[in-house]
Amino acid sequence: MKSIYKVEKINILILEGLAIFFVMLVHAGTPNYIYAFFSYGLGSLVFARGYQWKKRDFKELLSSRILLVQTYYVAGFINTIIFLLIAPANVQKYPKYTYLMNFLLGRMDKLDQVAVNAIPTWFFLMLFFAEILFYFVEKSKFLLIFSIIGSFVFRIFAHEPLPFKIDAAIVALPFFWIGREWKKRNLSISIVDFMLATVGLILISQVNGDISWNNQWFGKSGIISFLGEVLAIVVIAFLSDLVKKLKIDKFFLRLSMNALFVISYHILLGSLIYVLINSLGVVISDVMVFLNKFWYIYFTLDLILVYLAITYLPSKVKVLLIGDLRRLLSKR
Repeated sequence: MKSIYKVEKINILILEGLAIFFVMLVHAGTPNYIYAFFSYGLGSLVFARGYQWKKRDFKELLSSRILLVQTYYVAGFINTIIFLLIAPANVQKYPKYTYLMNFLLGRMDKLDQVAVNAIPTWFFLMLFFAEILFYFVEKSKFLLIFSIIGSFVFRIFAHEPLPFKIDAAIVALPFFWIGREWKKRNLSISIVDFMLATVGLILISQVNGDISWNNQWFGKSGIISFLGEVLAIVVIAFLSDLVKKLKIDKFFLRLSMNALFVISYHILLGSLIYVLINSLGVVISDVMVFLNKFWYIYFTLDLILVYLAITYLPSKVKVLLIGDLRRLLSKR
């Protein structure tokens, strides 16, 4: 018997918007027990790409995804320059060329040596190379299995993150396959699945700790972290359907439709809060302590700022800020 609490077809746009919402949440200085839980959700954005995967030639794939690289370098450069111009001396602990070089090499994992507002853009570089890799390996069962095994090797063995997020791209490959197979097999999620997945993710996140593809950190166990990320997909997919049923999906759809801009600039927009506070004569000596204490206020204000930006900024400005040269130069 069918139930209204059973997800049989995933609305990918809502899922992506919800996942971006959670990305913003973990960047709001949330307490570790909250941060750890939501840190497992990034794989859902790659799952979404696999769910939408379609056969096409390499030229078509490259043409459709090159914007990811353009956004990384344009938005990353803008964020880095702003950071170098306005960040206080006690935050900029290294020569300016260090921040620029790490940005150019995609080494956003060097957290104290990159512009903090530019860090989220690493995802675009990773996703571009991940899609290119999956295009080739999914054509061969042997290559696909080999690449998935390789992804677990990176999870299991601690290593220095590679330039251009190549290792993160390899780690992402299983989630393309899961997304593609999920759609092919028309899998569904019941409310029992959701509840079990939520409880499982809570336990894993608290025992295994937080994870980060950017830093190639997978908690105490790379295998357990993978299981947690699969459970996170179930949780987010179910919630995206619930959001639709409750008819509160418009905001999440807006986030999804402006994904490149929101991911690129939500931290920079949030920094306007510090500018306002400082203009009132209040000096924040330790930003992280401030965030940890007032994260819920910061997150709410950041959501408002992001909403205002994606709603009222002229489309040409947003296109320019994400480096979409094709749309910028079009006459339409």
